[in-house]
Amino acid sequence: MPMESTHDDNASKERQEVLKKGNKFVRNAYLGLTQQELFVKLSDDTSALQWKTENTWTKAEHGEIDLTSQVKKFKSSGETGLQVIGLDNNVLIEIKAEETAIRDQWQVCLTELLHGWTDHPETKPKSTVSAEGYSNKAEYFRNREQELQAREKANAERKAKYATGGMKYTAAAMANRA
Repeated sequence: MPMESTHDDNASKERQEVLKKGNKFVRNAYLGLTQQELFVKLSDDTSALQWKTENTWTKAEHGEIDLTSQVKKFKSSGETGLQVIGLDNNVLIEIKAEETAIRDQWQVCLTELLHGWTDHPETKPKSTVSAEGYSNKAEYFRNREQELQAREKANAERKAKYATGGMKYTAAAMANRA
């Protein structure tokens, strides 16, 4: 029995090494109208999935998904698709492999990794994902929201002087518009 366990550990380590080298995947972008090529790999300490866009005409994006605290399971979708399911049962990322065998290899190894942490919590690595690991979408949308609020406030102040005067101010507003 111990020999079989050692063989399973070695096979698991070999699968993890393949994932650490990474593979090319594709994900849908822009409401599914186009696709982005991604290079996805397992971090060296196996705590995160790291991805970055490749061959893109826009700014290159990169990110990490923390396997230790964000992921519940991995699910296959379609012929070559792999979904990363979060703790709240939402899809964190959906990627498509070039071949079914590659998708299956990733799904088996990552599922095995999660189950290993459940069975032996002491083997679970510490989370290494930091704010730097995320693409700057959150910052962009935060800034965009602030811009919209500032614009709404300026519009409200501009309209306030016309709101109380009736037709006299409406005519003035229309004259200023032209």
